[in-house]
Amino acid sequence: MPLLPRSTHLPRLATSLVALLGTALSVGACRFEEPRDDGQGGAGGSGSGGASEAAPLTVVTWNVHNLINDKLDADLEFEDVDPDYDAHRVAVAKVIDELAADVVVLQEVEHAKVLDELNQALAAPYPHQALIEGNDPRGVDIAVLSRVALDATVSHQDEKFTMQGTNAPLFTYARDCLEVRLTHNGRTIVLLGVHFKSKDNDNPDKRLAEAQHTRLIADAVQGNASDAGILVLGDYNDLPGSLPVEAVAGSAPRFENAADLVPSAERWSFDYNGKLELVDHQLASPLLFGMLDAGSPRIPHTKDVEAASDHAPIVATYLVR
Repeated sequence: MPLLPRSTHLPRLATSLVALLGTALSVGACRFEEPRDDGQGGAGGSGSGGASEAAPLTVVTWNVHNLINDKLDADLEFEDVDPDYDAHRVAVAKVIDELAADVVVLQEVEHAKVLDELNQALAAPYPHQALIEGNDPRGVDIAVLSRVALDATVSHQDEKFTMQGTNAPLFTYARDCLEVRLTHNGRTIVLLGVHFKSKDNDNPDKRLAEAQHTRLIADAVQGNASDAGILVLGDYNDLPGSLPVEAVAGSAPRFENAADLVPSAERWSFDYNGKLELVDHQLASPLLFGMLDAGSPRIPHTKDVEAASDHAPIVATYLVR
């Protein structure tokens, strides 16, 4: 794809929430967005009390590989344009329709208009969606499509942090840590969508610092809502057992990876020059991991997935009580 300078300004989508999330404020300055929907409502409960019957919640994370349009329509350092945008969008939509998930967290979506167009390309569009433009100089962002109403969306893109144990350098997220809250079957579920620093022009300290800070956000959320289920999902750009993945997993309590339950032959999400790697992850807090349907995690490697992206999606279902 040609690499061109951005020519016009696309306003950021963040606005103020009436109900402020105190958990995020305990970590650092955040930006908030009012959740968007079409008034159809969602599958989640009202938030009043817990339900005894389990309600499945299928969650997908997927890097859709530069889902950008064919126009220069933003004002950042660089902007790719994709002359095959229409075909790419249709290919991504086909896979999302096939997965039929309740919540889909995407990486590398250009902006809200592209997310809108993707949603409308679906056979069954999602009634709720969110995207806050982040720090990527090409303008690719983390986005959410949901059949469950979104209670709140919080950006952590402006927070500054160091690698733990150091005083410098000071980092920000390469893209963002997008915090999304929803209520399903009376239970608060918090998704932290991430896309850590890639290994192009690598800076492993930055990637580790991002992971460490994300775990701090997760711990702050849990400290303020002990009965919330937390899921840190996205493109970590690193492998199981690596320092960033272990930083998110942590200990006391340890977050567990739903992808670990995928059969080993299928447990990869990216083909790096013939080397099959698991660089995308869904790490769940102990409470939420205890609700995981153990037979549900999968990583489809179909022709439709291969036609849509260079990454494969991670799919898992949680039986929320």
